[in-house]
Amino acid sequence: MPSSNTPSYVLRYFAITGLAETTRLLLAASNVDWTEENPAWPQAKADQPFGRLPVLLESDGSSGSDFVLSESPTIERYLARKYGFIPNDPQLASRQEEIRDQQRDVIQAFTNVKKFQGEALQEALKAYRTIVDKVLEVHSRILRENGNNGFYFGNDLSFADLGALAIFRTIIYMDGGKLEEERSKYLAENLTPEFKKLIETLESNPKLQAHISDTKILSLVSSA
Repeated sequence: MPSSNTPSYVLRYFAITGLAETTRLLLAASNVDWTEENPAWPQAKADQPFGRLPVLLESDGSSGSDFVLSESPTIERYLARKYGFIPNDPQLASRQEEIRDQQRDVIQAFTNVKKFQGEALQEALKAYRTIVDKVLEVHSRILRENGNNGFYFGNDLSFADLGALAIFRTIIYMDGGKLEEERSKYLAENLTPEFKKLIETLESNPKLQAHISDTKILSLVSSA
């Protein structure tokens, strides 16, 4: 259990995976005390620092005031550094952040599809498939170079690992465990052995069990 000096956290976001899923996984893996609030929207919009979610509140229980952060990339990097999921070495840290930013490209392309119809929709789907193919190709090579042991780097959880799991949970594990139309199915059908190993390793991590649903990504994919 966290010590009495360990900060506690409140994460504000919607009741979906989305932009807060990596933060949830970081909090779970850090073994800290945290809760989630799902504010009524847009009623709570004016109460947020920048008028949007997610927002993280950190309280140390002594100062009487919270440290408040908005913007999901900032929140993720803060927690990853604070709890040791990003290395201190600047080059090694930058490599992890590079991987995380590439993962974020997949989510951006995934959400972009919703904006279009007709011919533009087909172009957006093509762009999504292209970035998925590239990330799976390049990141699978990185996983192989690390021995295909279920981690991007070394033998322990890292920021890159948790970011990858968040991407898969956002795209594949949706709507109570259903594969959504072409976007979700495309990623599921093209998962490489390296990524299946990574997902299997992370979903079996005891620190993540309290957050991860009983329905596993791999069982969902194999039954599709």
